[in-house]
Amino acid sequence: MKALAIDSSSTYITFTVKNEEKTVRLSLDIGMHQSEQLLPSIDHVLTLASLSAADLDFTALCGGPGSFTGLRLAFAALKALQLANGTPIYAVPTLKAIAYPFSQWKGAVIPVIDAKKNRFYAAVYRNGEENTPAADAELSFIAEMLDKEEDILAVGPDADYFSECLTAAYPELKVSTLKAFHIDAGQQLLEIADRMFREKMPPLQEYEGPVYIRPSEAEEKRAAAQ
Repeated sequence: MKALAIDSSSTYITFTVKNEEKTVRLSLDIGMHQSEQLLPSIDHVLTLASLSAADLDFTALCGGPGSFTGLRLAFAALKALQLANGTPIYAVPTLKAIAYPFSQWKGAVIPVIDAKKNRFYAAVYRNGEENTPAADAELSFIAEMLDKEEDILAVGPDADYFSECLTAAYPELKVSTLKAFHIDAGQQLLEIADRMFREKMPPLQEYEGPVYIRPSEAEEKRAAAQ
């Protein structure tokens, strides 16, 4: 496998390059400065992996939901590589990528990202399968999908905050978290995308972009003005 994966769905931005048995990873927690470091970081990890962009079999990214700006940056960068070299892009739903390592958990797995405004991007997985699709949801909506008798695992960049909020509002729920867990593009995005590539699943089309779930602030303002 010769592939590049980028996760820019949260304040972290993670780059992973796989060149057969060699793996190079770079993770930056730089908030709003992602745009300044995106292209230099791609060049850096490719160089360390002894690859050029033209060598890549495919690229992968988080398809959303997540940070509006972060998602757009990754899509723009990888579509530039696609345009230059014909490299297929595989977009993996963000919450699926977060939940992917926990398919053996005996209970409910909630991949979660803080969506602000007292809401969360979240889904519910059981036995590796999506039971509740990704939603821009309040705590009450998520709690309705859970059973107080089951063990609940919250994972993702904002799992600790989500767990605190959920257990404060619904103390009967048993919620665990994994400290400081965030998407590892090397272990999750590349594994999922490699399977899609080998099974000849269709890659991202030229006209396809991120899945936001929530309208942007500009769209909300435009709707309010109409």
